[in-house]
Amino acid sequence: MSDEDYVYEVIRNDNDAFFCARLIAEEFCASNPITVFDGVTTDCFFRDVSWSLMQDMLKEGLSFLARHRSSGEIIGAVIAGDLYTHHQKYAYDPSSAPQTIPVSDLLEEMDHLFVTRDFQQELKANLVLHITVAAVRRQHSGKGIAYQMSVAMCNYARNHHGFQYALVQVTNSVTRHIYVDKMNGIEVTIVDPTSWVWKKKHEGLFCPYKDYQGGLIPNILIKLNTEEKK
Repeated sequence: MSDEDYVYEVIRNDNDAFFCARLIAEEFCASNPITVFDGVTTDCFFRDVSWSLMQDMLKEGLSFLARHRSSGEIIGAVIAGDLYTHHQKYAYDPSSAPQTIPVSDLLEEMDHLFVTRDFQQELKANLVLHITVAAVRRQHSGKGIAYQMSVAMCNYARNHHGFQYALVQVTNSVTRHIYVDKMNGIEVTIVDPTSWVWKKKHEGLFCPYKDYQGGLIPNILIKLNTEEKK
């Protein structure tokens, strides 16, 4: 199939949003290295991560889906929103209760590092697109769909809402290749999960990923006013 077999569009209604959140949960729990390491079930990931994020960001109109043109089947999705909005609603609180999945707290810390250190400018509305989770059905992998969906989303955020940057953290090499090698992203902070301390869960030292072998997790900053590599 060529890229002409797929269409990329904003997620606009609750039915598509629910289906996309479920798709992301199923694919993450089947193949994402850190989610597999955690042994997270699809229902847990859907409830605590993908559906929660989707409900929170749907009204912003920045999340995208990939649809098979001839069948109408949704085969990919990415949840994204305004980092400024998220930062205003959920200011980082190191003393708050731990989340169900440790990587959620790790990524929250990385968001905080980006805002307070990496970005090096004032965070404003419609400035940084926050790409949270994305997935494509395994049956459609290897066709460039994740890349084209990300490009369509970033172009839409820039052209329709004035976003100048995108922030994403990645937990697998394929996604890193998309955002760094193909979309010219820059890794501004890199965290080694094996030495990360989950301070919210236990007092003292607790490293839930000390035996994790899935690699490093970067904060990737993408400038949206530049042409991506082909």
